[in-house]
Amino acid sequence: MIEHHSLTVNGRPFEYGASGPADGDPLVLLPASADWAPLRDALSRTHRVYVPDLGPAAGRTGAFRSPEWMCGEVLGFLDALGLDRVDLAGNAEGGLAASLVAQTRPGLVARLVLEEVPAPLRTGRMRPDGVEIDWYATPEDDGLSPRPDQLDAFGRITAPTLVLAGDPTSTRLHGRTAELAHRIPDARLTTIRAGHPVHATAPEAFVRAVADFLDEPADRETARLWLAGRGVVRTDGDTWTDGLSEEGRLTSNEVAHAWAEAALGDESLGPEQRLRLGFGLVDLLDEYWVTVRIGSAVEAAADPDVTRALWNGYRSRLAAPPAAEAITYSLWVDWFEDRATAETAFHEVLGKDVDLLRPDAPEPLLRRAGRVLESCGPVPWRTKEPVYRAAAGVPALREAVFRGILRSHHDVYGDLDPAPALAVLALLDLPEDTEHLAGLRTALAAGLARPPAAGPRP
Repeated sequence: MIEHHSLTVNGRPFEYGASGPADGDPLVLLPASADWAPLRDALSRTHRVYVPDLGPAAGRTGAFRSPEWMCGEVLGFLDALGLDRVDLAGNAEGGLAASLVAQTRPGLVARLVLEEVPAPLRTGRMRPDGVEIDWYATPEDDGLSPRPDQLDAFGRITAPTLVLAGDPTSTRLHGRTAELAHRIPDARLTTIRAGHPVHATAPEAFVRAVADFLDEPADRETARLWLAGRGVVRTDGDTWTDGLSEEGRLTSNEVAHAWAEAALGDESLGPEQRLRLGFGLVDLLDEYWVTVRIGSAVEAAADPDVTRALWNGYRSRLAAPPAAEAITYSLWVDWFEDRATAETAFHEVLGKDVDLLRPDAPEPLLRRAGRVLESCGPVPWRTKEPVYRAAAGVPALREAVFRGILRSHHDVYGDLDPAPALAVLALLDLPEDTEHLAGLRTALAAGLARPPAAGPRP
């Protein structure tokens, strides 16, 4: 069943359809005008499928939508939903918009499907009123060629990518589609004997190709296969074997200490692929040691793209239904307790989303916010106070705000300003018999930032 929803994106009303389980892997299909029904119906069993209605560009006439404009709308849409890791599929100009999203935020797109995308080529045409039409043309219509920099930009895509093309009966030039596939580092080109658009003329073959691609290993499964390739396999529960160790048995902790550094240093993989493999080991083992090695690898890489991928990895796991203890513990100990990283880490995992904290916020965002609020005791009060105040207005987050203030008070490295903290506490409307509430109020009213026994933060 398709659910119809609306929200505000980039200051205007925004409509979208959704189907599939709420906790399914998110898949976004572009544009809504394409007939996605066969693919949507097939994948809604396992995925949460979103079809945003981008509509015409604001202030433009007719149905004009440039890929750049669509990219901005999609990014705003995903931010509004609190989605930090999605599969993305696009047809024609929607495919170009999808490729721009993957170029702009590489860590956001887990897997990318591009169906018969035209060459990225500005026409330079003018409308009768003198306004330039900057949409992308097909070179078979214009006899033009894309600029090298337009093609080179596809090299910034890090997501595994499926490029689908029709046979020579398609209106898209097969050679141009093959050229785009060649430019994407981790792409494969699949040709389906059908005219344009493939998803409409050969829906069964199209659905099969996309479903098979999206069923391939995600981070957790990639990590399992990486370990298996080195003879390390799970035998039962927390028991592993590598065929070499004494009695042939290893715990998850032992696997983490033996293999995390090797995984994050695997030179056969690119920097972001190594990071995804590291997070896959966290998903698989739930061991804190892996997060330590991840932090070391990111510091050594000193690469902004790798750093962005790091925070996307934390954000997506903090939003997932099962809470990974290693992730929440690492966030607190490695990032929040370190004065040099606390403010940046808090901003990346929650602070920059403060305007999205509303009672109707999507469930993934609420899960992420609750976990961050509870563990951010060491974060400077001036940094987290605006987020605490915003979250106090969200009923689902009030308990997390209370626990966050309580831990800010009790944590030996906790940071709070008693008077403003007491004011935030008053916004929560908690039952008077809430455990520790009376004692916390008394301490804050007395101006105590932490219990007397706790020493100053080093």
